[in-house]
Amino acid sequence: MNKPKVYVTQETNYDFTPAERFGDVVFLTHKDLNNMRASIHNDKVVAEIKDKIKHYDPDEDWFVIAGSPYIAAVVFMLLGRKHNAIRILRWDNRDFRYVPLHIELRREITSRPDESADWRGCNEV
Repeated sequence: MNKPKVYVTQETNYDFTPAERFGDVVFLTHKDLNNMRASIHNDKVVAEIKDKIKHYDPDEDWFVIAGSPYIAAVVFMLLGRKHNAIRILRWDNRDFRYVPLHIELRREITSRPDESADWRGCNEV
């Protein structure tokens, strides 16, 4: 069994070592999108992200949203086309730790402060 992955939407100057307790950190890109409609740059950024998330396992892997909200939007748009569930690690500024958030795209959002909780089949808030 492979170790879970923690996909970070965009590499920034933040310290992501606290996310390593949930799996191996994988940065999807360090680039941002530009405003040109027919941008070859944007096509390359999206292709880079698609390639890195192609083996995403919604039962094992996590996402951390960081950096550009436009990159995050692309990531979740791509995931929504293929998966019904996404596991996110949300940073808690009060307790300085990641809190798991489970989103079932065609159902509901669940969140538990206990990051050791088993998310499979979890349907309660």
